[in-house]
Amino acid sequence: MGGDGPGEERTAGSDAEGGLADRLLPLFDHTHDPVTTAIVVAFSAVVGLLAGWIVADFEVRFLGFLVGAVGTGYLLYGQPTRRAVLAAGFYSLAALVAVVPIVYELGLAAGVDDPLRHVLSVTDLLFVLAFWLLAAVPALVGYRIGSGPFLRRLRG
Repeated sequence: MGGDGPGEERTAGSDAEGGLADRLLPLFDHTHDPVTTAIVVAFSAVVGLLAGWIVADFEVRFLGFLVGAVGTGYLLYGQPTRRAVLAAGFYSLAALVAVVPIVYELGLAAGVDDPLRHVLSVTDLLFVLAFWLLAAVPALVGYRIGSGPFLRRLRG
């Protein structure tokens, strides 16, 4: 008989009863130190605020904040190490910065007569390119943090 833990037996209905809880609660089987937890909370707040600001034109600011903050917190807290938390936090921030011009253009395109002409203008394409270049900065920082020390790799 397979158990869920030491000294526990699995019952016939245990998989059906705890389906969602069994998938969500293992996240909290491990804990991080206070500094890593503070990093998770800080990144969650920043991503949540940025997500709320991005979708403010669609009048769902609180929902954007809630989804951004809780989703980011859930994803970051599941990372095994502080280095992985930092890398994933910077990747999340980069992805959100890269999405800013697209969501902005969606809001503008909904209110014009010829949206395709508006979206494909040179100015708007340069606007998208500028934000993607800006998003490359936190993505590169996340990559550097996630891939380890740079000098040790050069020497080896």
